[in-house]
Amino acid sequence: MRNYNLVIDVGNSNIVFGIYSYKELKFLWRSDTDKSKTEDEYFAVLNAHLNSISIELGEIKNIALSTVVPDLIRILSNLIKKYFRCTFINVNARTELGLKFPMENPDFIGADLIVDAFIAKEKYKTNCIICDFGTATTIQLVGADGYFYGTVIAPGIKTSADSLFLKTAQLSKIELQTPKSILGTNTKDALLSGIIKGSTFMADGIIRQIKKEYSNLENIKVIATGGLAHFISEDSEEIEIIDENLTLDGLNLICLR
Repeated sequence: MRNYNLVIDVGNSNIVFGIYSYKELKFLWRSDTDKSKTEDEYFAVLNAHLNSISIELGEIKNIALSTVVPDLIRILSNLIKKYFRCTFINVNARTELGLKFPMENPDFIGADLIVDAFIAKEKYKTNCIICDFGTATTIQLVGADGYFYGTVIAPGIKTSADSLFLKTAQLSKIELQTPKSILGTNTKDALLSGIIKGSTFMADGIIRQIKKEYSNLENIKVIATGGLAHFISEDSEEIEIIDENLTLDGLNLICLR
């Protein structure tokens, strides 16, 4: 029988499932985040995917869960305990990952931030600024020693765009893509420039300010992850690495430990 790790990253918009064989990501799929679904309904979706890739429940040896949606912690935890017989880790600030927090109660820190900080320090072995471009944009600093300096949370690229389209009668929703230039000569190109390049300038500005305020730290590596990272990284002057599966790799490393 084969051995696999199942990792589950729950965001505000999507749930990402990953199947690892040791350190290799073998399968990945996404599902909409739906707080109204029961544990049995989520299991039906999950089991259908496992069947489609010929993986039996008994071949899942470890499961790691990261969620920023509190309502789904109980639902997914119950699912795992009901249908799987394996080691289960629900990652939070109390999980022993070698991270150090500058506050007495770090429980408010999102599980995704914790996982990203953990895997960045383990993978890159240096001080890291991690930019996660999802429903929210988060930019955090973690030291090579695991010290969690803090984070910036801003509206996500798509979240901001959707709000703009909702509030303005004359602007229609557009598909996000890399703008051709800074100035648009039509509504679509003008919107793309404002949304994409505006987000890029914001991210670069925050990264530069972090580097300035923490100039005592040397060799800071800047990493981008999240579903929209590629839009920002193309024009960014600060982002060095796109690591699309950073959070999933972190959850898998937690399983391996």
